[in-house]
Amino acid sequence: MRGLDPYSPQTLLQLWPAGAAQFKFLPIEVANGTLIAKRGIPTAYPISSLVLIAPFSLLPWKTAYGLWLAINLGLFVVMLWVLVRLAGFSSRDPAATLLIAATLALAPFHTGIVNANVALVAVELGVLAVWTARERHEITTAILVAVSAGLKPQIGLCFLLYYVVRRRWRISGITLAALGVVAAVGLLRLEVGHTPWLENYLNDNHVLLESGILANFTPLNPMRFGLINLQVVAYSLVGSVRWANDVAILVGIVLVVVWLLGMRRRGDQGDHELLDLSAITVVSLLPVYHRFYDATLLVLALCWVFASFRKARMVGTVSLLLMLPFLIPGGTLLETMQAEGHIPSVLVSHWWWEAIVMPHEVWALFLLGVLLLYEMSRAGFVSEGTAHSLRG
Repeated sequence: MRGLDPYSPQTLLQLWPAGAAQFKFLPIEVANGTLIAKRGIPTAYPISSLVLIAPFSLLPWKTAYGLWLAINLGLFVVMLWVLVRLAGFSSRDPAATLLIAATLALAPFHTGIVNANVALVAVELGVLAVWTARERHEITTAILVAVSAGLKPQIGLCFLLYYVVRRRWRISGITLAALGVVAAVGLLRLEVGHTPWLENYLNDNHVLLESGILANFTPLNPMRFGLINLQVVAYSLVGSVRWANDVAILVGIVLVVVWLLGMRRRGDQGDHELLDLSAITVVSLLPVYHRFYDATLLVLALCWVFASFRKARMVGTVSLLLMLPFLIPGGTLLETMQAEGHIPSVLVSHWWWEAIVMPHEVWALFLLGVLLLYEMSRAGFVSEGTAHSLRG
């Protein structure tokens, strides 16, 4: 709004709201240049995200925070209604009550609400977009996906990819155009003010992914098991940052290719929409930086389980078991207990403690992704068999 560099620690300090919590470390770490590495702020969110939240800066801090919380909770309620409709339940169906209760129980929502994180709004808008797309409101769908991806690309781009693969060109085209317009507004504002921002943006990203604490998946980060990407597990197994990144990215590519092949086999059939979306959203959490609250994407897999439980009872049961770890922030809880000495050292000394127990949520996501891809493949073969029978 002021045309200042949004990725500069000095700007962050200058514009820190008077009504927000005041931290003693802020001016100290800005002065010595360690703020980004130690705290991960200012986080290098894309320019589109900053444009979308910029109107909130016109309000006093407490009003803006209250409005953001109200929007978050309001969208959450609407999302619950949409999930019931996507699952095909009536409001009086006991299964609808169970689905709502299970969604309310997911701890990533609790964490995200407390942190006022934009990931929740991105997920909620993405789920709403699935419903509007099903109802053939394509412009509305495109706007919802664009805002979701604009706020948090790691979340919203999953939905965009799905509609590109499904050849919903109108949705995809309008989404990309809307994202371009939003980004152009931000870039134009900085250009008009002759604000040098690119160097700080690149530096923020470099620090976040290379030397900073926030995304670090090694013992340098005391809260690394709050991450849910594969690098956490890979590092515990191979002990190398480079190899951990390579393994995670390779596994992620393989899983996405398997998903694309499953989508290609199915063609234009949309009768497994929830399953396809569940698979790609879970898989997308694995190869790149994600924190616990991003697991709110599991809500689509949860919806699919309840919608198809009668037809896929075994897979649905196993899927629910794999989502159980997300009823509590288990990784962070174990880290806290270990740091306070509540876990016997005889357990901590074993290799499997840091390779399996501590990153158990990552393992659960990986196994859930594989299971959903398997079910996609099985459903694809069934669809092919049915098509052959009808032609015969």
